Amino acid sequence: MKLSDESLVLLEEYASNFLTITEIAILLDVDSDLLRESISKRETKEFRSYNKGKLKRILELRSQEIELAKLGSTVAIELVSKYIDNQKSDE
Repeated sequence: MKLSDESLVLLEEYASNFLTITEIAILLDVDSDLLRESISKRETKEFRSYNKGKLKRILELRSQEIELAKLGSTVAIELVSKYIDNQKSDE
């Protein structure tokens, strides 16, 4: 599946709002199985747009959690500690 540049931008936006692939396919008016298959292949533009959208939002949320941890939120401190452990395990 090859989405247009405009659809790739929308795919990224929808993914950043944590819509499911099925929901995104409906909004883009494409077959959900074909979209899912395209997103599953690392070399596609669809894979990059979908994951870039999700990761941008995750980055935004984690930044907020880090700020809350700096202010002493115990829940945020625990979450940030898990993120640090996950990062170390991926190095």
